[in-house]
Amino acid sequence: MKSLADITELIQNTTKVLMNGSEEQVAAKAGIELIDQWVVLLSESENTLPIASQLTTLKELITANHADSAAIVDQMGKVAAKVLILTSETGAEGPVPSLLAALAAALRMSAVYHNTD
Repeated sequence: MKSLADITELIQNTTKVLMNGSEEQVAAKAGIELIDQWVVLLSESENTLPIASQLTTLKELITANHADSAAIVDQMGKVAAKVLILTSETGAEGPVPSLLAALAAALRMSAVYHNTD
């Protein structure tokens, strides 16, 4: 299990990549690497397995030969919704709930940004 500092850094790095819409190819590669890190982390706990599964689906959509941008945007929305549910389950203590809320917002904003391309 990663430390709180490691998880915080992962959330911040993920949010940064999601908000970096100007360098799509770099962001896509970094996004895939981040998805892999998240899947490993989220697979450690039964209550976060649904998010890991949604992220695996997102990675499959992103890496497909003919990526379907509408399906990717839809999947990002599904992941954001699951993250928001997790946010409410973590309680109000410490930085993690606000960081998860920021992550969910970045997922939604990134999906909207890429949907308007």
